[in-house]
Amino acid sequence: MLLGLFFAVLACAIWGLIYIFPLILPDYNPVLIASARFAVYGLACLVFVPIQWQQLKKLTPGDWFLAMRLAFFGSFVYYWSLVMGVTLAGAPVTGMLMCLIPVFVALVSNLRNKKKAASVAWSRLSIPLALILVGMVVANWTEFYYAVHEQSASPLQFWTGVGFGVLSLLLWTWYPIRNAEWLLANHSKGPKVWATAQGLAILPFTLIGFLVVSYCLQPAEVGLLGPEPLKFALVMLVAGVVCSWVGAACWNAMSERLPTALGGQLIVFETIFSVIYALMWRGTWPTLSMVIGMVIMLLGVLAALRVFRNVRA
Repeated sequence: MLLGLFFAVLACAIWGLIYIFPLILPDYNPVLIASARFAVYGLACLVFVPIQWQQLKKLTPGDWFLAMRLAFFGSFVYYWSLVMGVTLAGAPVTGMLMCLIPVFVALVSNLRNKKKAASVAWSRLSIPLALILVGMVVANWTEFYYAVHEQSASPLQFWTGVGFGVLSLLLWTWYPIRNAEWLLANHSKGPKVWATAQGLAILPFTLIGFLVVSYCLQPAEVGLLGPEPLKFALVMLVAGVVCSWVGAACWNAMSERLPTALGGQLIVFETIFSVIYALMWRGTWPTLSMVIGMVIMLLGVLAALRVFRNVRA
């Protein structure tokens, strides 16, 4: 369990970076950022093909089709929706919606695992979930208030952004559950190979998408990589290799070791790290409500670990 917790925290520390990429690249279209990130992810996975060739050959056509669906909807479309939500409605509101992911994943997973001896009584699960939800609301309250009362977006733009945020929420409720179910049923194939397979499966879509989006949205005079090509290339290299392949491999390693309902609750660490990175980017200290909220969230995680201590994956 401790090793699974370590991989979950590491994955969330890596994924927390994705929230500040739109802030680092404000002059770039969200679709272009999402396309470039996963095109780099797919290209990076080509490097691992000779190393993992024997394991990759074991994947069935059904495995590859699932890898394509997981990567396309759970990674590419999810991240595009997330970036659109951050751009149109603001990071605080989008972050608040993402706060519901751990709760949704835990609830759905516990229902699906009822026949697999991996579920727990709802009465035991209610306290950890309540703590996590309350902690997330308290931690984001200052930012949420600012977004609602001081954001300059038009009502149509704001609510369109909220819609994209809801889409991200639904997609990342589905992704970790379906991804974990495959990993638990295919222990011999390995989490790193599964991360590579998803990158390879999505490569044709993202590479073509990046070229089309870049051609359609970028002015001809700025070139394929936009107005700040070196900065864009470096950020996308981190996004594609570290935040995609390494993050996915760590999350897959966690998913092999912990019950899905517990793993879903550990996504709270992504919220914590995203807040920390955003504050570092702004050069500000956390508010009292953020600190209190994070403490409550961590108490919820500890309570969840205690509930699932004797439950097999």
